[in-house]
Amino acid sequence: MISRSTLLGALVVLELAIVGVAAKAVAGGNAPAAGFMGPGFPHAGMIHGATGRTAFDRSFTTGPAPHVVIDVRDIPVTVVAGSAASVRVVETVVKFGYVDGEEPIAAQQTPDGVRISAPSSDVKVVGAYDPTVRISVPPNARVELTSGGGMDATGLRQKLVAHLAEGSVEIRDHRGDVDVSTGSGSVRLVDVEADEIAAGTRDGRIYLTRIGAQRINASSASGRIVGADVRAIDGALTTRDGRIILSFTRNSDATVKAHTADGKIRVAGFPVTRSDEQNSVVRLGSGRGTFELSTENGPIVITQGASV
Repeated sequence: MISRSTLLGALVVLELAIVGVAAKAVAGGNAPAAGFMGPGFPHAGMIHGATGRTAFDRSFTTGPAPHVVIDVRDIPVTVVAGSAASVRVVETVVKFGYVDGEEPIAAQQTPDGVRISAPSSDVKVVGAYDPTVRISVPPNARVELTSGGGMDATGLRQKLVAHLAEGSVEIRDHRGDVDVSTGSGSVRLVDVEADEIAAGTRDGRIYLTRIGAQRINASSASGRIVGADVRAIDGALTTRDGRIILSFTRNSDATVKAHTADGKIRVAGFPVTRSDEQNSVVRLGSGRGTFELSTENGPIVITQGASV
């Protein structure tokens, strides 16, 4: 996805070249391609094609459980668990056209870990400017994302916190609590085991695959919720506009209360203690916990899945 300003595409770059608009050369070692805009084109700020380079690459010795805070405005972030007791931060930039005001991210050691931040200056772009950040951390790192243009995290073994203004969130192979939200974008959790899972989006879908927790709370203001092999005890899945489709594992243990204001409820594979078209009570296991499903607009489908 485009992480900062993509103001105009290649056609606009070509148009500016034709009318002869001057462009400032970009610092950073990317030389303009000869003859990009035809013979005699004088503007060094124009770069032919998409070019990629490493803008920042630094490692920090931290020990096995650092606190890693990431505050990079609208840059997409990838976090992967590595084997070393260190944190490595790499920023890669792919750009096309004219870019002015580019600055690399910053990272510094803190008493308990590493803090990563993005510069506050605006970047002027005619074309495209797409930085991304990849961070390798110990599996037991405590990762906290306070801003970014999306997050993809794999292999962590401690609580993960990520709250974004926009951008999708994907968490895979995770053992530890999860607290994630985005203002616009999907949330996808795959192979997650925790005591507590909280996931939310104001505008987007939520996908839950092979997850289990003592408490699961997920909500979308506009978007469906789809779950496959969800182990449920306590919690709630709610959306104001979208269907809910869930398969619960056989080792779930909850009384499920399902409600739709505009739609129908269908249940297969579990005993139903009370049901009509818009309200159902379903028992999973002994029914120890309380699990609520609610949508204002859409059907609800409950089926039996595999054990996780």
